[in-house]
Amino acid sequence: MDCHFSFGPNGAFFAKSDSIWAWSDNNTLPEPLRLILEDPNHPQANKFPYDVAFPMEPGRFSMSWKTVKGEDYYEELFLGPSYTKLAEYMRNIAQNGEHCTRTVFGPNASYFTISPSGFSWQNLPPVLESDILGRMKKGLPTNVALGVHGSFVVLYSDGNVTFDVATHYPAVDAMIRNSAENARRKGIAFLALSPHAAGQYYVAYGDASASWNIPTEWTVDVTTVSKSLRPVGSARIGSTLPQLGGFSAAGGTFSAGGGGSSAQGQPPATPSTLSMGLHAAGKLWHAYQDQQGQNSGSPFGTQTTFIDTGNSSPPAFDPEHVGEL
Repeated sequence: MDCHFSFGPNGAFFAKSDSIWAWSDNNTLPEPLRLILEDPNHPQANKFPYDVAFPMEPGRFSMSWKTVKGEDYYEELFLGPSYTKLAEYMRNIAQNGEHCTRTVFGPNASYFTISPSGFSWQNLPPVLESDILGRMKKGLPTNVALGVHGSFVVLYSDGNVTFDVATHYPAVDAMIRNSAENARRKGIAFLALSPHAAGQYYVAYGDASASWNIPTEWTVDVTTVSKSLRPVGSARIGSTLPQLGGFSAAGGTFSAGGGGSSAQGQPPATPSTLSMGLHAAGKLWHAYQDQQGQNSGSPFGTQTTFIDTGNSSPPAFDPEHVGEL
């Protein structure tokens, strides 16, 4: 399943499937990222995003994408000094025609990312890092979620899941423990936690259904993306990359083969001189390698690792923002 969701600072988000992607508006995105996504005149205008993620520091982002010219690019110039290790990893794998997927950032300048060559991370909660290293010979991580105060979830290729979310994400804790519901929905295929707000999450299941607790203003676009998810094991018919039919002017949704919906209906902005200069120096990958079906994540099976670190009462859960497909 090609699915990714990233919670950003200042009310930003980015969500994608293999055919539709959406992002927040109201000036919540870093301007260089917004121009790549929205401006068809940008020299590296986006055709298909492989990976978009937000560090917790405002104004920062990482991105890997195919341009409308058919070139593969990655953006590490806006990561900032706390993520030089990730920037180096992106440069190294680009030499083999690879790019990052399912990149996630968390507190304390932590991150985790996946590529066909392996993984890169830093400053993970010690329990999470130990678990990943201890399981490497049995199952590889297919999805890592980082939340507030050291909360985390990691899904493995052998069907196991390790998590510590009871205190700050009680609904996610209940979902993971509900083995009957997970079996009915063919397991958890992807999960994201907000590192900015306890209780906020996005979950996609193996049958292409989804659940979330997000700000109300995101729900229309997130619902649109979620409806386009494909069950684990299914593939797009025809080209592995969608043909983009339009551009959104101020946030909203892009779809493959269809027009973009605009949140405000304004014409696309022209790229800034700074953005054009920085992106003109972007690294062109040697060749595009089809990522369809890679890093899709095996659904959560019957084997589970539970990590309970305390008995404190969970925060109140606000059902107003909850959605489900």
